[in-house]
Amino acid sequence: MEEDGVAPIAWTEVLETGVPELDADHQALIGQCNTLSELMDGGAAWTAVVQAARKLAERCTEHFRGEEALLDKTEFPRRDRHKVQHREMERRFQNLVTFLAAVDGSSAEHRKAARAMRTNLVEILFRHDLDFKSHLQQVTGR
Repeated sequence: MEEDGVAPIAWTEVLETGVPELDADHQALIGQCNTLSELMDGGAAWTAVVQAARKLAERCTEHFRGEEALLDKTEFPRRDRHKVQHREMERRFQNLVTFLAAVDGSSAEHRKAARAMRTNLVEILFRHDLDFKSHLQQVTGR
């Protein structure tokens, strides 16, 4: 394991929204993020790291659209703010992927940028998505 290796993100009950499809999507995103970390920790070729980061960014964007449709459908009162947060995350991910694709992974700065994908995903799940958890549970009767 690389010196700056990190433990995988673990799915926990705290992250459950009560909407099975959304929870499955969140679990899949965590899985992709853990794969990215494993590639880095295992010393995979930088092109594989970049490809995994790109796939994670693309999957997050797809996820955001589905989540936003759900928040619109359930009339989440802060959905407009949540959409703004999603656009900001998309911008961050795109900037990170662009940077990663332009470098060779040989410096700590490069690896730190790749690790920022994880930091951003954790921020989405723990800060932003937990904001609507109680709303969804109330709407779905869970």
